Amino acid sequence: MLGGLARWLRMLGYETEYSLKMDDNSLLRLSQENETVLLTRDEELHKRARAKYIRALLVPGETEEVRLAQLARNLGISLQIDMAATRCPECGSRLHEISKEEASRTVPAASLKLYERFWRCGKADCGKTYWVGSHWKKIRQTLAEAGEISLVG
Repeated sequence: MLGGLARWLRMLGYETEYSLKMDDNSLLRLSQENETVLLTRDEELHKRARAKYIRALLVPGETEEVRLAQLARNLGISLQIDMAATRCPECGSRLHEISKEEASRTVPAASLKLYERFWRCGKADCGKTYWVGSHWKKIRQTLAEAGEISLVG
């Protein structure tokens, strides 16, 4: 339900678990054992978590901007991306900066010409490469809108 939000939290540097395979009992147990905040759109799961004194937040927003704003307001998350803290949006592992030469094996030639800095996921079976490309305009816009909404909320 919140896969997109999990990706955003990882980009913002937050350690985030997300799985489509876990049932509600497993989610509750994981959150309780790790003392983490359970984010959900499921009202019944939220009620069950609260009854077990598990820190949980119901996230009803319909857009990523609204959801991120809610997390900023209720959990105090930062809506600023710091590449030193950013995690792989896919798997959540740490990213490390790589040389342009290393990036040349996985990055399109046009992007290699346009951009200077590249990062790679540290998890061997993921290993995705990232760069601050043209898509960052949309990323910054989404985070700016979330920030504005969080101030109004």
